[in-house]
This record gives sequence, structure tokens and C-alpha cells, in this order.
Amino acid sequence: MLETRDLHKSYESGEARVDALRGITLKILPGEIVAVTGPSGCGKSTLLHILGALDTPTSGQAYLEGHPLHSLNDDKLTALRRLKIGFVFQFFHLLPTLTVEENVLLPLLLSGRVNASARHRANDLLKSVQLADRSHHRPHQLSGGQLQRAALARALIHQPSILLADEPTGNLDSASSTMVIDLITQLARKEKTTVVLVTHSEEIARTADRRVALVDGRIHS
Repeated sequence: MLETRDLHKSYESGEARVDALRGITLKILPGEIVAVTGPSGCGKSTLLHILGALDTPTSGQAYLEGHPLHSLNDDKLTALRRLKIGFVFQFFHLLPTLTVEENVLLPLLLSGRVNASARHRANDLLKSVQLADRSHHRPHQLSGGQLQRAALARALIHQPSILLADEPTGNLDSASSTMVIDLITQLARKEKTTVVLVTHSEEIARTADRRVALVDGRIHS
């Protein structure tokens, strides 16, 4: 599903150079749930952004279902993101002027693919994340846990091959965190979606099939 080969990513900051990733070689299998852990600044989010076609490596190779993310142009990377990838971030990024249902449908609205079938799927996902009774509410009327569950439904609306989650419980209390992680796991199994989850939480990491620990931009074995 996902593969990287000797992946490097560097940033220039004035005269200084920051090496965020230093030779990451990794394979993630279809349907696998992988937790990426490590201290702040170790390269977790950088790796996730490259896997999600949001950024490109300085050198090395990255593949999603055989598509070479390291060599595709911006238009092709954008198309891959829309078709293949769902994102859940620490901050929910719901549009305040839209209802919960409209926010969930947003990826399909942007690509002109909203029809009766899409609305039925949105309703099913909202039931799965226990928000069916909040579908016509605005984001300001929801709790943090409810907002993240809505963001999860939005990430899955287009049936992505892979779900990338960057600290999805970072702004939640422990009860909401447990519910969100349980829902990610349950829905990923049901939808047969591969999950890469960045987290600082040992408890959350233990729920994954496998853990990849990063230290100073390298995989720590």
C-alpha cells in the first residue's frame, strides 16, 4: 500500500539546514494500522505529509499503491489526494458556515460528486460516529470530541485507500480520545482502510498493529 526507500527531507532556514528525515525505508501493508511515534521534532509529521502527497522528499522514493509520489507533479498529487487519501488532523478544520453533514460531504462537493448515494453514505458515516442527531448542527454547537468524529467521517466519505491521522486526539480529553481512536480502528477495519497514525500517546500506539518509532529523522529499531 505504502512504501518508502531511503527517504530524505531537508529544509533550509536562513543559513541553517534542518534534516527532518534521514533515510527512511518502510513498507506498510494494505489494511494495516501503523502508529508512528517519537519525540517532538523527530520527523513524524514530515513523514506523514510525504505519504499523504502534501510534500515531496528531498531525495529517495515514496510510493502509494505503486504511484511514485516523489516524481509526480502537483496536479497528479492533488488528484491522488482526492481519490486515495483521507486526512484527520489535530485541529478539526471544519468550515463554520456549513452544517456537519455538509462538512462531511465537502470532499465530494469540491469534486462535484454529491448525489443521493453520497448523501446516504454521509448519513451512514454520521451514524457510525454517533453524530446522526447532529447532522444539521454547525461546528460551534459541537464539543471537541464531536468535532473530531465529524472530521473522521469527512476523511472517509470518499472511501480512501489510506487514512492519515496526525495527533488526532491532541486536543481531546481522555474519554473523547478513547472514543475517537476506537472509531478510527473500527471504521478502518470495516472499510478495509490502511491507517498511519502519528501519536505521542503510548496507550494509543498500543492499539495499532505495528509501531514505527522515529528518532532524529531515522527509524529506531
